[in-house]
Amino acid sequence: MCSSAPRLDDRLVKVVVRLDDLSVPIAETYRRSREDAAHLDIPRPSYECVRRLIHDARRERKRRRANRDTLIRVALYLDPVDALNRLE
Repeated sequence: MCSSAPRLDDRLVKVVVRLDDLSVPIAETYRRSREDAAHLDIPRPSYECVRRLIHDARRERKRRRANRDTLIRVALYLDPVDALNRLE
């Protein structure tokens, strides 16, 4: 019988986020994360947990990228300082 974890171990969360690649399907990232969970000797994650984690990580990366771009544009005087008020 396979066991699955209701909550992901912090080490596995870091592995999943590191493994995420937009050119690779989420299912492949899930399969790789199961292998890493086995190496770490922790319960394997469910597909749903990995999928949600990946979507959250992608949203966070997108938000950080947008904030960084805004900061750069303000620093280069391409956007007004008021643009900083719109940072998330």
